[in-house]
Amino acid sequence: MRKIINIQVFTLAVFIAFFGVSVIYFWGERQALYYSKVSFSNLRGWEEDQHGDALSSFKNSCVKILQKPLETVIKPAFTGGMAKDWREACTKAQNILAAGAKGFFEQYFTALRFNPETETEEMQGTFTGYYAPEYEGSPIKTELYNVPLYKVPSDLQVLSLGDFDASLQGKYIIGQVKDKKFAPYNERKIIDEGALKNQGLELVWLKSKIDSFFLEIQGSGVIYFKDGTRFQVSYAGKNGRPYRAVGRFLIESGAIKLEDMSMQAIRAWLEKNPENMDDLLWKNPSFVFFKTKEEEGIVGAMGVNLTAGRSLAVDNHYIPYGAPLWLETTSPISNLSRLVIAQDTGGAIRGKIRGDVFWGTGDKAALIAGPMNDKGIYYLLLPKKLAQRLLENLKEPS
Repeated sequence: MRKIINIQVFTLAVFIAFFGVSVIYFWGERQALYYSKVSFSNLRGWEEDQHGDALSSFKNSCVKILQKPLETVIKPAFTGGMAKDWREACTKAQNILAAGAKGFFEQYFTALRFNPETETEEMQGTFTGYYAPEYEGSPIKTELYNVPLYKVPSDLQVLSLGDFDASLQGKYIIGQVKDKKFAPYNERKIIDEGALKNQGLELVWLKSKIDSFFLEIQGSGVIYFKDGTRFQVSYAGKNGRPYRAVGRFLIESGAIKLEDMSMQAIRAWLEKNPENMDDLLWKNPSFVFFKTKEEEGIVGAMGVNLTAGRSLAVDNHYIPYGAPLWLETTSPISNLSRLVIAQDTGGAIRGKIRGDVFWGTGDKAALIAGPMNDKGIYYLLLPKKLAQRLLENLKEPS
């Protein structure tokens, strides 16, 4: 049943969204000016990489791409082009073996460097890691298992602005209808204090609020019961509130030094300070809802299974899902030079050069992902004709 939304609130929302889209469109067109071609031989470590691992991940992406009509726009349009721009590479990839992977990428792709827009812009970004945790749970609430993971509430409304104006396609607002007005949905604190109780929304019960919070940060994980049952829980929706990184508050308060910050450090602080846990977690008003699926692999935002060490979460305003990226990072912990595939995103993944490397499932993956916070760069690999079209359209900014 359609719900009545206050016209003034909706008009304001549409105005803000339209203004935002206009800015993003203009910004996107200008971004097309800031690329240049780079030789594969100039990519650090290109010759030594195991390109076959990335090829397997790219083939996963191609399953989705090849299902799209040829004229489908691959967001963002200025680098993603259309589905037809990817069809040749995706079709050829299906018959390429691991031994021929390096030659395949060199034959069908062009590597592009992000050029600075200003003399002062630093062309480096931040690269972190994430994983899918494994936690013990229960299908029912008990004294031990008393922290719920919630399904998407029925009163949470996702307002697609594209339904009202085609130019707003892909823009949406999340909220709820209260007193015939469209309002923000409940923030974390309100939900934790019982706003969703007695609605049958509990998907599974965990032992710890820390576990549920880290599942939200990672976006998916594996739950196992004492009887041996195992299944995946994955992202199903969010409350629309802004994401705030709790680690930043711990750094600002002096509780954890910047150089010591990691997922493990946050967990250790929460375990040692249970009386302050809620105050910290409530600083992040964003809340994630989950759904279950059979344990066949961890699925990213693109809708394909992620590959440990080869799938990258990106900002989809800049990087098209399915695109290969040559990643170079430098740190004492992880000094990476490898080919990765853009297949996911996340609330904290924002910016032209920003990525989150997926490292797999369980404790071993957590040991790699947790401390990763590296400076680095990546190069965007686009199908040759698409890259040529982008480069030919380069103009001096006015």
